[in-house]
Amino acid sequence: MKIKALQTFQVVAEELNLSKAAIKLNYSQPTVTKHIQYLEEELQTILLVRGEGKYQLTKAGHELYARSLKIIHELKAIEEIAIQGNGVQQLKLQGHDYYCYEYFMPAIKKMRAAYPGVKYSLIGSNNQDTVGKLLKGEIDVGIISGNMLPNDFKSVQIGEEKVGVCVNHTIFQEEYTTIDYLAKYPLVIDETEYYKSENIFPFLNEPLDIINTTSDEVVHEAILRHKTVGVVRLGRMAEDIDQERIKIVETLVVRDPIYLVINKSVRDNIVLAFYDITTEIANPRSKYRVRWV
Repeated sequence: MKIKALQTFQVVAEELNLSKAAIKLNYSQPTVTKHIQYLEEELQTILLVRGEGKYQLTKAGHELYARSLKIIHELKAIEEIAIQGNGVQQLKLQGHDYYCYEYFMPAIKKMRAAYPGVKYSLIGSNNQDTVGKLLKGEIDVGIISGNMLPNDFKSVQIGEEKVGVCVNHTIFQEEYTTIDYLAKYPLVIDETEYYKSENIFPFLNEPLDIINTTSDEVVHEAILRHKTVGVVRLGRMAEDIDQERIKIVETLVVRDPIYLVINKSVRDNIVLAFYDITTEIANPRSKYRVRWV
């Protein structure tokens, strides 16, 4: 039996929605459907039936879900035995580029003193990809922002951040509103974030000139180097804002939570130690990120 299919089924069983499961896993919906069909053919039984507005687990589906939790947990335990046997462990850490050096790098510095044999892999990516890889066990620790926490994550809020509309200082006009800028310049926005254009500008009747990306770094550089409007988290741009290279036109979200996350099933002492150390040292320093209470 294919483990990836079992992991997919676990998320589908929790969401009871193929589209939501696909987003969490960073798969296409046809891939999710293919995994479920594979399991049903392998087991010669129906696992899901469509109910009112969403799928429902059959009796066999409930049984497989309960057993899949134990199977995946045991597989991870076996992987940890192999790692410990080699004497070297590598922690895979993922989040927005900015979070990697703002939160993970200080934690790595402290971890290296306590656990000198551990190696680290830092992966810069967006929220959706981080959630998907953590659910599939492809990374050990993640940092995500906004309210998109799956039930099987252990999490702690390590900070908050503002989200705003920004422009390059060369096109900034005191009297201009966000609507004025959008009428003149293209909007660059991270399409993987919850603050998509249709969510934050639903009142606009005219279609926007939008450049979609999947990276907050691209949004940042577009604002810094081109005549564009960008929606982005302000913490990563603190220095450019302080130096007035970038101007804030409007603050859209004042307190957007930042979470450190791992899987609830994790028992590995190294992963748990890193989680605790990152939590301990998290100390938002920029005035554009508010310390949560």
